[in-house]
Amino acid sequence: MTTSVVIVAYKRPRALARLLMSLLEGAFDVIVVNVGGDPAVDDAARAAIVPLRVVHTDNRGYAAAVNAGAAIARGDVVVFTNDDVLFGPDAVESLAETIRDGTADAALPRIVGRDGRDAGTPVALPTPDRLFVEWALLPDWPVPMLRKHLAIEKWRRPQRTERVRAGTAAVVAVRADLLRDAPLPEEYFLYWEEAEWFWRLEELGAHVVLVPAATAEHGGGSGDVRPEKSRLLARNAVRCVRRTQGVKAASLAYAIVVLWNLRLVLGDAVRAKSRSRLQSRMAGLQAALGSWIEIP
Repeated sequence: MTTSVVIVAYKRPRALARLLMSLLEGAFDVIVVNVGGDPAVDDAARAAIVPLRVVHTDNRGYAAAVNAGAAIARGDVVVFTNDDVLFGPDAVESLAETIRDGTADAALPRIVGRDGRDAGTPVALPTPDRLFVEWALLPDWPVPMLRKHLAIEKWRRPQRTERVRAGTAAVVAVRADLLRDAPLPEEYFLYWEEAEWFWRLEELGAHVVLVPAATAEHGGGSGDVRPEKSRLLARNAVRCVRRTQGVKAASLAYAIVVLWNLRLVLGDAVRAKSRSRLQSRMAGLQAALGSWIEIP
């Protein structure tokens, strides 16, 4: 049995080279999806000692790139990932074995930051009530005095393999046949496509687990604040709720997403964060206000 590792690479040849080097000792079917056909990414892939295949795609978003890689994967398990993530063969094998032994249909590693700190992998499915509590109301990092009394998915830090309903999709292992039958939705470009995908997996009765023993280092996450990212996060949240739960739920989500982005703006303003960060938050609030067009 073979495990396929699908790496979505977009104009980060150094990050790609770093990830490929970390996989050197593994015997995997490695596929690099060169989004946009960047020559520097091709060079990094050719320079790698790891046997691999490269496929070029137009820049139609993360989901489209993952699906393109999955379409040619040879393994019974596919591990798909961004190029700015770092993990080793042991993590890949641990995730793949969790699926092959029947424990799960999809498995997530524990995501840590560059400093090794647990970045929080589980997330809630995007129902309006969870959007209100986990996105609009509460911060990303656990509040000690509230943690004991509230069941907040994004504050969970499992210490053993256990089920999650959704999670950060920086690295995901999944049965190849399931990924082909239920591909990532390509209607988002970036952000929230994984939320809809996990929603669909639950509808199909698929079992998703977090495997804390498998770790992946990711430098992105909530600390990465940019105008375009803020816009997509705001708009696509409403789109995701409408596509998964209908117009009524999306109408509720619209108000919650506006409140969420208003909290981010006010929070950064009060804490005197950098001007560029505050401008990114304002871009998100403006996109949230305009996301009503996603409701019909």
